[in-house]
Amino acid sequence: MRGILFRLAVLLACVVAMSCGGSDPTSPDPPTGGSPGGGSGGGGGGGGSRGTAVATENVFDDSQWEAEVQTFGAGGTGGGSHVRFNGQEGADYRRINISVNGAGSGSASQVAVFSFKRGTGYFPTSDGAILTIDYSEDSILLTGSGNGQYSAPAFRQNGKLYTLIPGGGAFPTPDRVWTPHTLTGLRQNDFRTIASPSDHPDFSATGSRIDVGFVRIASVPAGGGADNLVGGIDNWRITFYR
Repeated sequence: MRGILFRLAVLLACVVAMSCGGSDPTSPDPPTGGSPGGGSGGGGGGGGSRGTAVATENVFDDSQWEAEVQTFGAGGTGGGSHVRFNGQEGADYRRINISVNGAGSGSASQVAVFSFKRGTGYFPTSDGAILTIDYSEDSILLTGSGNGQYSAPAFRQNGKLYTLIPGGGAFPTPDRVWTPHTLTGLRQNDFRTIASPSDHPDFSATGSRIDVGFVRIASVPAGGGADNLVGGIDNWRITFYR
C-alpha cells in the first residue's frame, strides 16, 4: 500500500483504521446488506487498484466530530451529538437532530447536516487517486416517520461539501431498530454538491485534501408542515480503493 493513509499517526494507531474505540449498540450484526450503491461517473485515475484505505468510527466522541449545516427553501436547524443507546455502557453512537420548517407553496424546505471526523483526511497527491468507494453504516430512526433521514457518505474539499442526494444514491433510514446499509462502487461523479448536480469532487492524483464524513438530509415538500426527525448512526465505515 503506497503511503500511510490519512497522515496523522493517531489515525493509524488502530491497524490502518481511523477509530480506536469500541461500540456495538444492542449488538447489531456487521453491515452486510442494505441499500444498493454505485452509479456512473468518472473516478480519479486509471489502472488497477493499489490497495485500500479505511476510515471507521463506532464511538463518535463529540471532540472528534464537527458539523456543518446547509439549508434550502424555508430551511430549519440541525446538529449532532454523542449519546449512549438506552444508557448502555459501550453502546455509543451519534445522534442527528433535524427540524425542518414548514414549506410555502413555492418550494420545498430542506436541511442537510454534514458531519466530518476531525483530523481525518485523504490526500490524493500522496495517498493516490481514488478509484471507487464503498460505504456502510448502521442506522436507526428515533423520532419521526416516513423515510426518516436520508443518509450518505460525505466529503469536504476546497471548502465545498459533496455527497449523494435522495434519488441519487442517498438511502432512507426509516427503521426503528438498528439496520445496516451498504453502498458499493461509488465513483467521483456520483458525488455532488446539493446545490449543483455538475459540481463534483476531484478524486484524481492531483486533487487536494479530502475531509471524510457523512450527511443526514430531511425535507418538507412545498406546502408541507414543519417536521422533526431524530436519527442515529453507528459502525460508520468508508473504504477507498486506489
